[in-house]
Amino acid sequence: MGPALSAEAQPISERAGVLSVACSSSVWAQELELMGPELTERLNAALGAADGAPAVRELRFRVGSVTHS
Repeated sequence: MGPALSAEAQPISERAGVLSVACSSSVWAQELELMGPELTERLNAALGAADGAPAVRELRFRVGSVTHS
C-alpha cells in the first residue's frame, strides 16, 4: 500500500477472510480503521478476488510491534 503505510503497519495474521494488522501507534490504527473499506477494496483487487467472493472481508487493526526488513 506504499512505503509510508508499510513503515507503520504490517499484516500479522489472517483467518477466514479477517486480516489482522499490527500498527505502530493507536493514531495509525485509528487512521487505518477509517480507511478500512478503501483498503479492503484495494487489497481484494490486488489479490484478484471477485466481488462476490472477496479474499479479505474485514480488517482489524491493533497496536503492536511493526518490524522493518
